Amino acid sequence: MFELNPNSDTPLYMQIVEQTKLAIAKGYFRNGDKYPSVRELSRELLINQATVSKAFKELDKQGIIETKAGIGTFISFDDSKISERIKEMSKKLQDDLIEARYLGITLDEIIAMYEKAGDYNDR
Repeated sequence: MFELNPNSDTPLYMQIVEQTKLAIAKGYFRNGDKYPSVRELSRELLINQATVSKAFKELDKQGIIETKAGIGTFISFDDSKISERIKEMSKKLQDDLIEARYLGITLDEIIAMYEKAGDYNDR
């Protein structure tokens, strides 16, 4: 399901978070789908359960998963957390656009960069 790069500058737990988001974006996970347990992911990825648990905490904090005691963990979009993240993204996007224009990048070049970055099906 996930491919982790132990040589990456990105911590393993954040790679799990980012790959979970990518899996959702690609339609592999939908709201309400069962998500693998800490033990299952740890075994599949051959990494420590504490690392996977840290990823679960981050996914929960971002409103992406919900763990129901005795039942399991599920993809669960928390609208209030997602709304807050959208506001944060909007501010970051504005800052990035200002920086790009300062660097002399044209609007067409910016659009091309976003289109290339948005082609997540190639990842």
